[in-house]
Amino acid sequence: MQPRPPIVLERLRRKVLGPLFDRLGYDLVPAAPDWTHRPTSPREVARLLDAAAESLHSDLRASGLRADEDVRALVERFWHLIPTAPVRQRRGGSGFNGALQLYVAMRALRPDFVIESGVFRGLTTWVIRQACPEARIFCHDPDLSGLQYRDGEARYSREDWSRADWSMLDPARTVAFFDDHVSQARRVVEARVRGLTRLLFDDDAAAHRIHAHGGPAHPTIAMITALDVSPEPIRWTRNGRPFEQPAGDVEARQASDLIARSHAFDDMHRATGYSPARLTYVELHGGGP
Repeated sequence: MQPRPPIVLERLRRKVLGPLFDRLGYDLVPAAPDWTHRPTSPREVARLLDAAAESLHSDLRASGLRADEDVRALVERFWHLIPTAPVRQRRGGSGFNGALQLYVAMRALRPDFVIESGVFRGLTTWVIRQACPEARIFCHDPDLSGLQYRDGEARYSREDWSRADWSMLDPARTVAFFDDHVSQARRVVEARVRGLTRLLFDDDAAAHRIHAHGGPAHPTIAMITALDVSPEPIRWTRNGRPFEQPAGDVEARQASDLIARSHAFDDMHRATGYSPARLTYVELHGGGP
């Protein structure tokens, strides 16, 4: 388990710093990941794990993926594994639900090569390594200064993943994971040009929910797969800034034609109580799991 903050610092946060930041319009909270808060009685732990496994089993089936292992056993293994994560993050990045979904999805996909675009503090790299201990991992992010976990076997680059030479990889044995706040239509097109057909996306927000997401890429997979629903552009505001997704986005149409199957995993908040996840599996024409 993560250590508790010193009592003196906690009192200082509550009595002095907290009220000061509140007057300035900010929240000051400990940098404790959500998984440090957990049930401890065996019955409630079992109920949480059962509910999470049921949700994940349904999502794998809807995605066309099959885990060779018992999903409930995978969830329990992750439950005991996540407290050892070397990354502490509360704002941004994945919480318990997102990390669990990525872990189970990677166990089902069983890639030999993983391309990760968007690394942040390194939690998802750590999760991928736990799920795929023998995989070669390629991590791409323009800013690697915030890493709290650096995988000793992974290759790191500040270049955009699309500029790298991937000729040495077998596309059929590769999975690309995108959590980089770049147009998901662009990533679909780039992946297919390189022969990749198995993709995972974080932050795939539906059009009517995108306003609640901090700086998401657009168009999202949900927007791409719903292109024919309305000819109107999609508009929203966040923090007073206007955004618009044009209705006639050529790249989005191209990406739509490339997608053979997509499935947005359940956010699992009802199953576990943790922060909602936003993972989507996408399979492109030309291959399968």
